[in-house]
Amino acid sequence: MTKDYSKLASGIVASVGGQENINSLVHCATRLRFDLKDDKKADQEAIENLAGVVTVVETPTQYQVVIGNEVEHVFNAIIKLGVTNGDFDAAAPTSTPDKKENNQSIFGKIIDAITACMTPMIPALTAAGMIKVILSVATTFKWMSTAAPTYRVLNIMGDSAFYFMPILLAINAAKRFKVNTSLAVIVAGIFLHPDFTAWVASGKPISFLSVPIAPDTYAATVIPALLMVWVMGYIEKGVDRITPSSLKIILNPTLVLLISAPIALIVIGPLGTYAGAGLAWIINILQGRLGFIMVTLLAAGMPFIVMTGMHHALTPIFLSTFAATGHESLILVAQVCSNLAQGAAALAFGLKTKKPSLKSLATSSGISAIMGITEPAMYGINLKYKKPLIGAVIGASVSGLYAGLMGVTLYVPQNSFMAILGLNGAKGLPNVINGVIMMILSLTVSFVASLILSDDKTKKQPVAKKETDLNVSAVN
Repeated sequence: MTKDYSKLASGIVASVGGQENINSLVHCATRLRFDLKDDKKADQEAIENLAGVVTVVETPTQYQVVIGNEVEHVFNAIIKLGVTNGDFDAAAPTSTPDKKENNQSIFGKIIDAITACMTPMIPALTAAGMIKVILSVATTFKWMSTAAPTYRVLNIMGDSAFYFMPILLAINAAKRFKVNTSLAVIVAGIFLHPDFTAWVASGKPISFLSVPIAPDTYAATVIPALLMVWVMGYIEKGVDRITPSSLKIILNPTLVLLISAPIALIVIGPLGTYAGAGLAWIINILQGRLGFIMVTLLAAGMPFIVMTGMHHALTPIFLSTFAATGHESLILVAQVCSNLAQGAAALAFGLKTKKPSLKSLATSSGISAIMGITEPAMYGINLKYKKPLIGAVIGASVSGLYAGLMGVTLYVPQNSFMAILGLNGAKGLPNVINGVIMMILSLTVSFVASLILSDDKTKKQPVAKKETDLNVSAVN
């Protein structure tokens, strides 16, 4: 029997000030992300009292309602009520965000932009990562040869999301920076054009109007496409000012492409490549000299990073590391430690509490966190009652310390329990064993710590919902 989400959808719309107060709505893995005309018209207490809502998080540019795993169903029900879908309607009103963004810090704007561009890619990266996990298992247990046609097709499927990442980012960035999507995709496509990549591979000099072009490859890169689409926003505005109205339909796209493509190949592309390589170099240094300290601190602090939305700013960093090295030993490892710890802490609280409703929420959200979606557990249980969060931080710290000391490495982008299948790689069986021990430590230490610290006094602790000084978006 299909669950009816219309009542919850109507309640949320009414509590945020009605449809007339909503510019548009998008969603991520767990949150409804409203663009409201006036955030003050939203009734936070009324929203949080709705069955099916975990909590509310206000950011400088969005009013976010945390739902959990059923967010897509609630989103679809709200869209059916006539609310504008911000993912597809380019004509959605944008007067309010401009005012909000003017009050943001530069750092906040950067984080918000990265979040807006990276969040829609999560399903594609998750699917591609899982296919890579399947291939890793298949080759480890000799179920399939790397030369088999089935393996090769699956490998292409797993690689496609990463190979064509510049194009995926161009689409998302075009919406964010108000650039023509087709032109953004064309410019990003130039980075990946077969003739250009073959030219680079040949080793022959590349130039345009006698200006040399760096022989770089851009598959699986993040920064070049983001930077280029951002620059294109200014190019489009400049071109629109100088072209006569009668010729705009022809001149505007032509001039934008003629200006943008050379800048992308000569300036932005190499600059982005150097920036990505620099990030990977910094991460390698941190892993090499301060690895155990960095993994420990990052694992312990991950819940608070997620609360501020800064975890999406980490995505380009670990993707750049993967593109440069084929593995990662810091950010994703810390996320695995933290996510498992969050889940185990919630499960321990569920075991301790005698309230059936809390027991059910803690169990379901704990399992969800172990599978990589932490917000229902974090906001619904751990942060709300505080002591489970302390247990989760303790467990994440212990497992992060062990992972750092042992140099646990992931060869597939994963941040959940499924990362166990991405431990097999160049470091061989010892890395798999250490990775499994890391996960066991995260689960057991946080479970025991939360069990000891938690009590059956389920009086809700006051938690600040509104972000102030951080000025960044919080989405999962």
